[in-house]
Amino acid sequence: AAGSAPAATAAPDAGAGRYVRIELGLGHAPDVGLHTSDDDRPARCDGFINPEFAALEGCALPDRSIDAVDEWGSNFADTSGILAGIALGRSVGRRLRMELEYSFQKYDYGQTAPILSPSGPSYTSLFGAELPRAEERIGDLKAHSLFANLYLDFPNNTRFIPYIGAGGGVGLVSLDYGAHWLRSSDPALMETARGLPNEAEVRTNLAGTATSAEQTLRDGLTGYQLMTGVDCRLNETLSLGIKARWIDFETLQDGGAYQQLRGHVSNLRRDGSEPVVYRVKNPDTRFLALSVTLSYRF
Repeated sequence: AAGSAPAATAAPDAGAGRYVRIELGLGHAPDVGLHTSDDDRPARCDGFINPEFAALEGCALPDRSIDAVDEWGSNFADTSGILAGIALGRSVGRRLRMELEYSFQKYDYGQTAPILSPSGPSYTSLFGAELPRAEERIGDLKAHSLFANLYLDFPNNTRFIPYIGAGGGVGLVSLDYGAHWLRSSDPALMETARGLPNEAEVRTNLAGTATSAEQTLRDGLTGYQLMTGVDCRLNETLSLGIKARWIDFETLQDGGAYQQLRGHVSNLRRDGSEPVVYRVKNPDTRFLALSVTLSYRF
């Protein structure tokens, strides 16, 4: 009829069919506080350092932690990185989507930090001139993740479709790790040996020794992610979007034998018994990422 208003143009249908999505973006990894421990004994109980260890009270007890430096920590600042991903999904009606997603993330911390005692002060300050260096280092943190996600879309009369989502899954996470403890080369500074029957021998054997570790820590972790974003329908098959996500994994835990323990192999006895291993925990395995996405519906 004359004078009637033209019919409203329908918004593009965000609902039907399957889709594949690729994305590339930038990520942020938070501050890291490592928690490290080992099953070492005090240096005076080390058979390589003190041949008369068996005469000392406590050096042969089953509990190696008595009087030992067996727990410490270190702190590292936040850093940035990259995220790339691909997903295969299917829409269920106009509002719900389900997908299986693989993503890869890499963050380069590249930092060294002093080793701290459980009470707070660094071990270099506690041991004084005997221990001029005690530090840990972390390098690349990488995560290969596989998540099952569920999204809720909010279709409207525009080409822009906002959404929220959540997912759960698993990740293979790795972290380049190193540690180094170095004692002074001056036997006179080895206060650890003070009062021992063979004090001079232990001072000489202990001076200049180093304990070091170098390993890529790896762990399979479960986690969840929360997501939000908006897609812009370019045509019936292609959408371009922006997506933000928060990923939170459980604590990364791994460890191994020292490359050298006070200058010798990573055990306490010359006969190869009482091996010493360390264990590192990173409870701060979480990320925030912002990415650009491209989706193809078929």
